[in-house]
Amino acid sequence: MRASVLGYRALTLGAAILLGSCGGSQPPIGAPGAMPQTPTAAHANRGKSWMLPEAKNEDLIYATGGCGGTCVLSYPAGKLVGSLDAGAEGDLDVAGCVDGDGDVFLPDYQSELEYAHGGDKPIARLELQGSKGACSVDSRTGNLAVIYNASGIGIAIFVNAKGTPQIYGAGIIPYGIGYDNQGNLFVSGLIVSGLTYGHTPGLAELTNGGGNFTALTISKKVGFPGQVQWDGKYITYEGTTKGRISVSRLSIAGSAATIVSKSRFKGISSNAYLSWIYGDTIIIPYANPGAKGRAAAIGLWKYPKGGNVISTIRKFGSYKNRTISLQGITISGAPSR
Repeated sequence: MRASVLGYRALTLGAAILLGSCGGSQPPIGAPGAMPQTPTAAHANRGKSWMLPEAKNEDLIYATGGCGGTCVLSYPAGKLVGSLDAGAEGDLDVAGCVDGDGDVFLPDYQSELEYAHGGDKPIARLELQGSKGACSVDSRTGNLAVIYNASGIGIAIFVNAKGTPQIYGAGIIPYGIGYDNQGNLFVSGLIVSGLTYGHTPGLAELTNGGGNFTALTISKKVGFPGQVQWDGKYITYEGTTKGRISVSRLSIAGSAATIVSKSRFKGISSNAYLSWIYGDTIIIPYANPGAKGRAAAIGLWKYPKGGNVISTIRKFGSYKNRTISLQGITISGAPSR
């Protein structure tokens, strides 16, 4: 298992088992608790937010876990154009997400922050104290779903990305989260069995309008769980297993998720983290040998073709390599002129 995952998962396993032991589905369990957790060391080493003026007119990569919080780079060139003091959540697998207006959502310890495309100050704060993971925005409703851990690992859903969320138990230890084009919400993760969890991948679904997550059967061939994303035709499941980095396109029928096809990506000798599909390209942060297990590189591959990497981003302006430990990627497209 990845080193970056061990600390977070060990701390939260006991609470996660309480969710997982309820059969894989639960009704909402109320608003977030009022028990703040102790911030990790990552919160004490934040940078100062800044953004170049040119960023507002470019497609942007938001790479969490670097540059004092989140690195903001031009796409596809990879030039550093800014940095945000958000998105560094310690040992969590964290990725931002984006809505239909190009606004980006990133976590800090106290809240989920919303930034306008190319902006360096939050335009909204959604209160959600505690550790947070990846997020996704429903393109139909604007609902925001966030992997969330306070008294137990769950999924916080903000209706129209506002107000107080409902918290749901997913029944698995969640890693990636994504809506499809019909407003169904999918979560990838590890299956909990009894008082332990192993490396068995799982997938859970909250149907549009449903009140509970339900477990879906899925092949172990999908690999160690990563990002979940709608690619325009299928819901996808990123496998981040060392040496077998892949994205599986899934057909969902009833309680079964079937692999329709799979893309594999060459050039990654270690672990991958939460990726982002953008048109005919997939952008994947990954650990390279020179970074001592930290994800300090971003690769671009053709999607769904896969194969050899097209280009690689390894430089992050004046930020030192040892401060880069990427957790996830989000892309916000430039506003239409």
